[in-house]
Amino acid sequence: MVEHVLGNNGAVLGELVFEDLVARGRKVETAKRWLSWVNRFEACSGTKRKYDRSDVVRYLSWLRQQGFKEDSIAVMLRPVKLLAQVQGWEFPHLAMPKVRDSDISRPAFSYEEVCQIIRRGKEVLSSRELAYLALATTYGLRRKELSCLGAIDGTMTVETVKGGPVTTHLVPEEIKPYLAGYRRAEVSYMSLVFRRIASKLGLADRGEYGWHSIRRALVTELVTKEAPLLSILRFMRWSDASLKGQFGMVAIYAVNDQEQIDRSIFAVHPFIPVWRN
Repeated sequence: MVEHVLGNNGAVLGELVFEDLVARGRKVETAKRWLSWVNRFEACSGTKRKYDRSDVVRYLSWLRQQGFKEDSIAVMLRPVKLLAQVQGWEFPHLAMPKVRDSDISRPAFSYEEVCQIIRRGKEVLSSRELAYLALATTYGLRRKELSCLGAIDGTMTVETVKGGPVTTHLVPEEIKPYLAGYRRAEVSYMSLVFRRIASKLGLADRGEYGWHSIRRALVTELVTKEAPLLSILRFMRWSDASLKGQFGMVAIYAVNDQEQIDRSIFAVHPFIPVWRN
């Protein structure tokens, strides 16, 4: 049995990472999430004062067996890299495959299909499934974003997984009645939820579709409705690098008032009106 290793203050490994993040000024919710990922690493590789390449490879193998995608795996390795800094061991170089657009792209639903999914969903989905669907059709949340939202009240904070900013969105009145059923979940569970929703709505034979299909439908409709492109990019939480690539330094110096952006997008949003009772 591996000796249980505590930090100088008696904290287990995940708590060491938690305290390090909080000390750096990161949000407690973020620190809690990284703590849980380090706990998974510890459960997989044992509790040690220092780890080596074989330990990280074992964890990486476990993540792949759980069905996590490359982008999610890259995010879940970050807490382990921080643990390496805290404990003073070298994180090994791993030849990770690059994520190509063809690996993560999904076909888009049409406007009519999303509207039908919402209307039919109100009749047959559970409260938890409806919460996920309301959030996905309102904000175009990625699967990982949808799995780990913080407290939802008049606002909702989304921490992106692809280099985008932490974004606090307004919550429109139309979807508030459907959000009580929201629960955080594993990323792999979110794929299961989508398949279950698809089955209930008669979409089970469209296995190539996923949460990203709703995201693409939302972007398409916002562009069609001629919403400002910079507002669309910020509402959809694309990274600063993506914004700069589209707009140059204008994206850096432009006023970033998320509340104003949300209200302008809600005014032309294609799917929010469908949620009205």
